[in-house]
Amino acid sequence: MLMPWYARVVFTAGRPFVLIAALVMSVPGEVRMAELAGWHGWFTWLMPVCVSAYAACAAVISEVRRRADLPGRVTATIGAGMALGLALAAQVVAHLIDRGYMVSSAVLVAVVSAVPPLVVAHMLHMAATPGAEITAAQKMRDLEATAEYLAGELTDALDLAGRCLVSKSHGIVNEYEELAEAAGELADGCDGLTEEIDDELAEAEQAEGKPRLGGVRQGGRGRKAVPLTVVKETVAAMKAEGAKVSGPTLAERLGCSVRSGYRYLGEVRPA
Repeated sequence: MLMPWYARVVFTAGRPFVLIAALVMSVPGEVRMAELAGWHGWFTWLMPVCVSAYAACAAVISEVRRRADLPGRVTATIGAGMALGLALAAQVVAHLIDRGYMVSSAVLVAVVSAVPPLVVAHMLHMAATPGAEITAAQKMRDLEATAEYLAGELTDALDLAGRCLVSKSHGIVNEYEELAEAAGELADGCDGLTEEIDDELAEAEQAEGKPRLGGVRQGGRGRKAVPLTVVKETVAAMKAEGAKVSGPTLAERLGCSVRSGYRYLGEVRPA
């Protein structure tokens, strides 16, 4: 915070200077109250400690406990208020007696005489009130509860993420299997198309009148045609058995090549 130099001096040195001046000015009245209560000698100088210094200590302890959220802040605040009221009353009563507006009484002597024991009792109470230890333990419990809650949330999140990942992986595997099956069918179709092209070329060569040796195409093996009726019966039997009807399986049943199996399958389906 930007302040002029004189404001910084007042802010830094003014507060302790004012506090010291107020405590010093409170001393005569509190000493006078001790004398009226029956104390003599240097004992009377301990009354300012029991009143003004006690009020300052109680105010500081109350503020510290309030900011740190420590136990005992309520009693410290009450003690600070009572000490302030006692210090104010001591000054007023002492000056009223000195100026003749008031005289001492048994009640006044009893009240002033009870100040030191009350101060001692309250100071011991504030000193004995658990502070950092209990607060630290409570904070540790709070941290443990928070860590347990976060661990549960993290476990749930990881479980959900794992389930999503497993589901996606299953989907990818299924898509891969479908693609592999489609690729196999495409390869089978390509083989069948190649067989058909080969057959058409053979028929074209035969139509051109090229010689064939013993029903064997030049450069190839002999081909024994399977009757269409046998092919249909074989396909019907495979369907009845629940077997997959494809070019390779039909070729295996008929004892011919895969290409011929595709060709026969192509002839049966349109029929």
